[in-house]
Amino acid sequence: MNLNIKKNNFSFFKNKYNYDYNRVIGVKNQERYILYTDKKLLRVYRNNLKSQALLSSYVPIEDAIFYNFIIDSSVLDKIDLDTFIETKVYEEAGLSETEKYIIKYKIIDKLNNEKEVLIQTVIVPETYINKGYDYILKEAGYIDYISFPAFAYKTLYDENILQKADDVFIVVLFDKIFLTFYSEGELLYINTISGGLNKIYDRLEELNIKNFDIDLLKKLLLKKGFLEEKYINKEKLIYQIITEEFQNRINLINEQILNVIENYNIDKIDRIFITSEYGTIPGMNDYIKEYLNIKTFDFEFYEKYNLDRLAIDPFLFLGMLESAHAYKTKQLEYNYSFFLRKPKFIFRTSGILILSAVAITALFSVYPLYLYVKGLNYEKKAENIKLKLNEIDIQKNILSSKLVKYKKDKKYLEKEIVNNEKAINNYKNLIESIYKFKFSYLPKSQEIVDLTLLMNKYTVFLKSMSYKNDIYQMSVYTYNGDKIAKFINALVNNGFNVYFDKITKKDNKYTTTIRIEE
Repeated sequence: MNLNIKKNNFSFFKNKYNYDYNRVIGVKNQERYILYTDKKLLRVYRNNLKSQALLSSYVPIEDAIFYNFIIDSSVLDKIDLDTFIETKVYEEAGLSETEKYIIKYKIIDKLNNEKEVLIQTVIVPETYINKGYDYILKEAGYIDYISFPAFAYKTLYDENILQKADDVFIVVLFDKIFLTFYSEGELLYINTISGGLNKIYDRLEELNIKNFDIDLLKKLLLKKGFLEEKYINKEKLIYQIITEEFQNRINLINEQILNVIENYNIDKIDRIFITSEYGTIPGMNDYIKEYLNIKTFDFEFYEKYNLDRLAIDPFLFLGMLESAHAYKTKQLEYNYSFFLRKPKFIFRTSGILILSAVAITALFSVYPLYLYVKGLNYEKKAENIKLKLNEIDIQKNILSSKLVKYKKDKKYLEKEIVNNEKAINNYKNLIESIYKFKFSYLPKSQEIVDLTLLMNKYTVFLKSMSYKNDIYQMSVYTYNGDKIAKFINALVNNGFNVYFDKITKKDNKYTTTIRIEE
């Protein structure tokens, strides 16, 4: 008995955190489940969220931003990749410069061009992480893991729930379709297709069905879905519309599949796994299988764990499974939570200081109050240092935002410099042409002066000029479409007898030939 106590005490001091990764509590809105990974058992959870079990949730697909780009694989070792990716997504992915984001990425090296790699990013606003889980944080004060489905699929292969193959996971949302491609257990590509269940909703709305709304659409799809035999005769038109609109979505899905096969080092898609934001729609998997001739399955990955046949959100289950695997393997790079639980008291700064003070007091029984106060002072200093680090982090983010703005300003100014240099060269050419012409035809100098003033006034530039048989012939150009017309009109108003050719445009330059007779 005494030996067991010693082992338990040693284990308490050895483990820094008070959690058991074989048990995971999954929470999303009103859903609360606990997963016993070592027993492959899933149960409803009704106790307090604070426990030794890991606490997890997930980021909904619609609250994330997806962006990918291709770079030369040879540059990966030559750049600070995190900084490079952050700068690129802020500049190109339409992110708000005033918002902070959590950026997770995957380097994918299965392109047909072996010299290039794809950088696939999944971006989540920090404001969503800060506010979207208040109901969990108020009760527990921490969240051990927040997953995202596209990354969580990998755990299905790592935990041998799925055998490795070339798969596509499809989620049909109301306004889009979310596709994630995996090859041999590794993320390959993420993409979205615009338009989802809303296409079916819009068509059915035209039928003026009584009390038809989104809730009725949801009930219809979950109850009857793509099972034709479920629809009575007067509902056949509804079935026809549902299948027609979904057939259009299938065609777009097939285009994405063909695109991946063409550009990535895979020969075909072995399996499709499909669900919707409403859950499993009856007959949808068989409907896709019929048209694409690819094995198609529902998102029921949790069947072996779900002995009670619980109606669990598959993404919540995936997040729970990924949380356990991530903590077990210490691979937390795709964790979107920054509300992690604190270590055990003895591993915290305050705990170490207080325990040290108690130990010294017990050993020496001298200056107990002094040591205690000193310990508190160290803790205060540690907190001050933490605050200063937070301030530095804020300043860093502000400077990063300014850097992006300055880069944009630099591009604009460089463009302005080029334009000004063009204008200066044009004026120099004009002055040289006028100077040469003036001293070749001295009797006409006053007319030339008048022409020059009008050209300067209307920003018209001279390419060439000749005088023969009492006729001036000038080839002119400008960068503004109406400047030549205004220049010709001014010549007429100043008494010149003017004829001109058709005004042509090439490379943003407007050109014509003007003849002025004496």
